[in-house]
Amino acid sequence: MRHWADGGPTDLDNGCLLCTSCHAQIHASGWDIIMGADRHPWLLPPVEQDPARTPIPAYNRRTMRLDGVAA
Repeated sequence: MRHWADGGPTDLDNGCLLCTSCHAQIHASGWDIIMGADRHPWLLPPVEQDPARTPIPAYNRRTMRLDGVAA
């Protein structure tokens, strides 16, 4: 993913939805985001936190379960 301010395209293939907290981390704390081969976003921590920058799956992979929810 390449931010539009860095010359990235403003199309759906170069975007994803993030919660407010993750969005702030991307811009302010040295985190990066990549789109995985599975077409889900992965977060890369700053090198100071993880020198290997091991990708972490974004929280949007949670699946909402409706069983047990009142109708």
